[in-house]
Amino acid sequence: MRLEILEKKLVEALVVLLLNAKGKVVSIKATSLVKIAGLGHDHSAILKAARFLQKLSKYQFIRVAASTNRNKTYRYMIKDGDELWQLVRRDPERAKELILKIISQ
Repeated sequence: MRLEILEKKLVEALVVLLLNAKGKVVSIKATSLVKIAGLGHDHSAILKAARFLQKLSKYQFIRVAASTNRNKTYRYMIKDGDELWQLVRRDPERAKELILKIISQ
């Protein structure tokens, strides 16, 4: 699958996840984001999702959650007061464009 299509699906899955959130915190792993995006268990898609989440954390849109186990999988968090959460709730389409612009840098 082409990278642009994969990135769009991951962004859409993240926005849908935040729009449908019922609580005040959303935690995400790369594998769960790939499943939500409908990409199955494709290992390359999971690696690209991990890089996608890592880029978003680098620009401080999401946070890396403190891990208590020795698992090498990172868990990322988004709280209801964070900028990305607020942007998605106000204008989902603009949020998609902004995220795509950020990860393309």
